Amino acid sequence: LRVNAVLTSLDVGVNKIGPTGATAIADALRVNEVLTELNIGGNEIGPEGAKAVGEALAANRVLTNLDLSWNNIGDEGATA
Repeated sequence: LRVNAVLTSLDVGVNKIGPTGATAIADALRVNEVLTELNIGGNEIGPEGAKAVGEALAANRVLTNLDLSWNNIGDEGATA
């Protein structure tokens, strides 16, 4: 995703990436300039993973559709 110039949609839902995988995706989102849709639903990312993604969104200006459903992010992750 860091060097992607073509992929606009990515679905990695229900793959048990956990907070570590969500953080890796978040790191890539900070510099990705083409991905508009991302599904990471059902991956047990928890509040830590949600926070990483939330922080990455501050730098990402192209992502328009994000699915975080079924990740047990709780209130802490939801406010990130």
